[in-house]
Amino acid sequence: MFKKFYSNKLIRLSQLICISLFTITFFNNPVLAEDLNSIQRQIELNKQNKLQKQKQQKQLEQELAKSDQEIAKSSLQVSQTKNRIAQQRSSLLALQKKTDQLKEEKKKQQSLLEQQLTSAYMAGQNDLIKLIVNQEDLSKVARAKSYYHYLNEARLDSIEKLQNTQLALEKNQAEEAKTLASLREMYEQQKKTEATVRSEKAKRDKALKALNKDIDYQDSKLAELSTLEKNLRARIQKASEERARAIAKEKAAAEARRKAAQAKAQKEKENEKARALAQQKEQQRINSQIAKQTSNAKFSTLKKKLKWPIRGKVLNRFGTTRSSQVKWKGITLSASEGEQVRAVAAGRVLYAGYFKGYGMVIAIDHGDNYITLYGYNQTLLQQAGAIIAQGEAIALAGKSGGQETSSLYFELNHKGKAQNPLNWLSKKPW
Repeated sequence: MFKKFYSNKLIRLSQLICISLFTITFFNNPVLAEDLNSIQRQIELNKQNKLQKQKQQKQLEQELAKSDQEIAKSSLQVSQTKNRIAQQRSSLLALQKKTDQLKEEKKKQQSLLEQQLTSAYMAGQNDLIKLIVNQEDLSKVARAKSYYHYLNEARLDSIEKLQNTQLALEKNQAEEAKTLASLREMYEQQKKTEATVRSEKAKRDKALKALNKDIDYQDSKLAELSTLEKNLRARIQKASEERARAIAKEKAAAEARRKAAQAKAQKEKENEKARALAQQKEQQRINSQIAKQTSNAKFSTLKKKLKWPIRGKVLNRFGTTRSSQVKWKGITLSASEGEQVRAVAAGRVLYAGYFKGYGMVIAIDHGDNYITLYGYNQTLLQQAGAIIAQGEAIALAGKSGGQETSSLYFELNHKGKAQNPLNWLSKKPW
């Protein structure tokens, strides 16, 4: 999700930069470009998203620390219960061993008593001996003891004590077994609790790893946006400086040509007057074209009168949605491949070359911050610096820049702001 989001944002920013590069780089007035603001807004949004992720990261780390403490506590309880079970089992075994010993001792005592009673039986006490030997119940044995107290009274008392001790041991053994069962149940429950805590911790570990991965990816995209902002600022500054140097150089060259023409005209002989006059007219034409690109009044009077750059239907209109949040800053006209593209007004070629997303592009400066841009061309017929007359062929239409069909992209800007070309073009094409 975090990759798709940032890929779409970068594509949009690339489109914005391509569309508006000519509107923010070739003017003398310093402006805070709209697209630069867009990049900065994206950077701020990424910073906010990163901060939110870091808060989630901190919360998960706290929960993991709590889980570790719960696991440690649960493990300790399991270990303690396990030790208690071992102790209880040892105690139970000792009781069992003691019970077995008492049973054996009781058996020996009963055997001795049986021998003595047998002797008495042999002496003629048949009924009483049967009563004692058969051991029909303890009450009868007790009555026999009271009747025949002279018969090994001490041994009968010992047997009774053995019986009582055996009963007590068996009772303790039952309680120990009950306690052991309870401990085992507690042990199993604690094991389940520990397993549940470990499972929750594993889920949090997984979520934290995914969150850390998102934060790392967000950091990389934030770095990309920062680099994009830095590069855009550098290009704006460089283009501004180059434009200032070009204007100064152009003025100096014009002044030099003017002086050279005057000096040459003065020195020429009478028979070269015709050639000098022709040169003077050519110079006047050049000066006139230069004046056209620096005169706001002259260009502004062409509103609703500009010649169309090509004969074609309007495919995409100014201000309509282009993709997602990007809108068209110019218009797209249908065109046959190889058809001539003409300048809508006189001016000077500001840029001629390839530009990503727009293919072969030519931009013309008409003076006082009026610029027209022609994209998607197959071939450029003019170079940067060339003086262009209105209606002069400047390119051949095509589908460069990745277009599927041949067409022409036309854009008009004034002081860095895109204008609706249809408000400037005449009602009919050429």
